[in-house]
Parts: sequence; C-alpha cells; structure tokens
Amino acid sequence: MFRRSRRPVYVLSIDGGGIRGLLPALVLRELEARIARIRGTRGAVRFDRIFDLISGTSTGGLIALGLCKPRCTEAGCSDYPDLTVEQMVEMYATYGATIFPRSRFASLHAMRQAFSEKYDSVGIETVLADTFGDVTVQNALTNLLITSYDTERRHPVFFKKKPHASSPDNLNFFMRDVGRATAAAPTFFEPAYIGPVPDDGRRFCLVDGGVFANNPAVCAYIEARRIFPRTRRVLMVSLGTGSSTLRFTYAEMRNWGYIDWVSPSKGVPLSSMMMDGQSEAVSYQLRNHPRVDYHRFNGSLAGFSEEMDDAGEKNIRDLRILADTVIRTNDAELERTARILARRPS
Repeated sequence: MFRRSRRPVYVLSIDGGGIRGLLPALVLRELEARIARIRGTRGAVRFDRIFDLISGTSTGGLIALGLCKPRCTEAGCSDYPDLTVEQMVEMYATYGATIFPRSRFASLHAMRQAFSEKYDSVGIETVLADTFGDVTVQNALTNLLITSYDTERRHPVFFKKKPHASSPDNLNFFMRDVGRATAAAPTFFEPAYIGPVPDDGRRFCLVDGGVFANNPAVCAYIEARRIFPRTRRVLMVSLGTGSSTLRFTYAEMRNWGYIDWVSPSKGVPLSSMMMDGQSEAVSYQLRNHPRVDYHRFNGSLAGFSEEMDDAGEKNIRDLRILADTVIRTNDAELERTARILARRPS
C-alpha cells in the first residue's frame, strides 16, 4: 500500500566500490556517534527507523542489507536489528581477505582476469551465508532497494521489500542471494544464479548493480516517490566510496585499443570512467533538484589505492585515514545532517 505522507521522506543511499565500502561504513559510524550525542543517548542508532528507505549497490548494497537485517530465531524474526554499524565496519577488516584473497602470484591473478573471473565465489558466498542465514528481503526492517542487472533479460533489477508483481525485482529472495547478486562484479566474480523464496524453479543470472547504477541515489529517489507519492520533499543522505583521480592525456590514449581500456594495470579506465561519470551525474541531478535536500559525503582517492579488491592491512589502514579526512573536511555538513536525522524517531 502506498503511504500518504506529506512530511519529508528520509532516504539513505550507498555507492558500490568493493573493499572501499569501508569508507561509507566509517562515515555512517560517525553519523551514528553524532546523532547519539545530540540525543543524549548511548548505544546503537536505529537507522532503519530514521530512514524511510535504505538503498545500495554492490558493497553499498551489503551495508544496506546489514542495516535492515532483523534479529531472527527459530521462532521468527524480531523488529530489532541484528547487526550494528560497528560490526559492519569491522567486517571489512575481518572478512575482506576471505572475499578478496591475495596471493604471491598477484600478477598471474591479474592476467587470469582477462580470461576468467579473478576470484572464486566460495569466499563471498560463505561470508554472506554466515552473515544473513535464511533471512529474506521481506524480513527487512524498513523499505529496501538493492540494485542488480539481469543478463538474460537485459534489464536492471531492483530487489525491494514488498512484492507487487511476478518479476525478479518484486519476488522475495534470501538476503544472502541478493547480496551475492548486487556484488557480482564482472571479471571479479562469476554472475549470481539465484531463485526466489519460495523456490518456484525459476532462476536469474545477475551481475553487480554497478554496471548501471554505482550511485543508486536517483533510483532510490524514484522508489521513495513511488512509496510516498504525496511527499513534498526528500532528504537524501548519499555515501560514496571514493572518487578516482587517475588522469589520462590525449597523448596517452590516442592509440588505445580494447586491452588498454580494460587493463587492470591502468585501473580499468572504461569501467572507472563510466562508474564515476554516472555517480557525478546523479549527484548533479539531485543536488539541483528543487524537492531534494541532498547530503553527499565522499572523498578523493588521491594518494590512496583505487583498487576495489585490495583487502591488505595497509589499505584497510589507509581507508580509515581517508574516512578521517572526509569526516574532518565535512565536519559542518555532517553536524547539520546529524541534527536533522536526530529529530527522527529512535
């Protein structure tokens, strides 16, 4: 049922970016600490109650699922979150190397990526199964929107909390399978091949939602307006995973062929330019939308690794440093955002 609300609708949107998802997780933790301070409370903040819709792509989709996962037992699911933001922050350091295992033969892995997926899917599937178990999207604590792409039907897929029709973006799925689908980055992992709950025999071949919406904020805005058609304003908190600073001159690119455009040693220019371009276009659209109060938090990757799969200890430390920089340079805007969010129900 559509909500007839004239109050502002609060939306959280989180970009894709692999291991760099640690950045938005840390910014979210900072927002949580500020909200608790403003309220004069202790403990975790219920982001599932603050936000009317939580959306994410790829690693951002995993954070979104984590924020919306209820605590469940054999007797059923409660209305209380199972995971804290702090736990999700620590999961990047704890499970990053399981999902993106490094080896002494890193150069061979990079070469393999030209002919097959870079990583075995067992690692990420094990982490997702351990984290989400048999909890489904319909168990989510608030409205949810997770992106993926159907390679057989050739259209975007939006996993949503409430089913309305017989299509892959409206059926119910295990959260672990949705996480696998939204994070199935081409060349890194094989596509996800999943079916709905209950199992009706259908299967969907899905890849990372970043192929069309690495920044899913516009998708989230449209979904928020669909759920709350009478709302006059949308407050959007959008969290990025770092902006690329790789620059290529005409002299460098003028003779590029296919291999150069998709070369891992060059940062996969085709993919990174498309994702960054889409992300910046979304920010431009929402920042200038008359009915959207857009709060975007992101940082430059200048001086930091741009790899989405560098789960080494040094890069984890560097991402924490980058998050500190983003928090420090956006102090006033973070405080303003936290004060607005603190007025929401806890």
